[in-house]
Amino acid sequence: MKRIYLILLLMFSGNLFASAEISIGTLYDYMSGQQSTYLKRIRNQGDATAFVKVAIHEITYDEAGQPHESPELTEGRRALIASPSRMIIPANGVQATRLLYMGERDNERYFRVRFIPVLPKQEDGFDLDANMVQENQQQVSAGVNILTGFGAIIFVMPKESRFDTQLIKTDTMTTVVNKGNATVVLDFFEECDGRKKNCSTPSKIHLLPNMQKQLMKKSDHLYRFELIEGDKSRSMVIGH
Repeated sequence: MKRIYLILLLMFSGNLFASAEISIGTLYDYMSGQQSTYLKRIRNQGDATAFVKVAIHEITYDEAGQPHESPELTEGRRALIASPSRMIIPANGVQATRLLYMGERDNERYFRVRFIPVLPKQEDGFDLDANMVQENQQQVSAGVNILTGFGAIIFVMPKESRFDTQLIKTDTMTTVVNKGNATVVLDFFEECDGRKKNCSTPSKIHLLPNMQKQLMKKSDHLYRFELIEGDKSRSMVIGH
């Protein structure tokens, strides 16, 4: 009997400790050419206070369309800043950070914004005294072994955004080409049979400027998606 109680205790002991659990909402956010700020709300769905650091990295794309992420942008090098960059979010609470873009708007730019739960330290900028730091470290470390950072990608569109999505059709395929200077989205993208009964899992495809998506022609086969160009969208069906 004692062995059974011991096993049950080990199984459920993780639930005895309070822990933070953050949610950043959408994974992709878009700052239009008319916006210079974007408000991002972070929720703590756990039962302990969350101490969250905001880290910003710029993403660039090479000629092959492969992304490359920069080291964390430091003060003085940031085209995109977060205010506040440190958040203390109570259990079941919400706090917002405002993303402010201060760089050039001639070309579209891309940033990964990470929201990283951390064990609070006095030098981390959370405005806590030594006693509060120690108290919160004990509370957090008791319930959290691995602290995971959650990231969102921010698309900062040019000030003069221009959308020009073209469909180029041949005997073997239809190519969706972004000839504009801002990203377009193929949202809820599905491949279906001709009767639209058997479809793939919907996905979201971002077509950056000068990028394309090839859709091969197949018998009794179609593609459908919502084409989003800035604040406008339209339903698209390609194939039959």
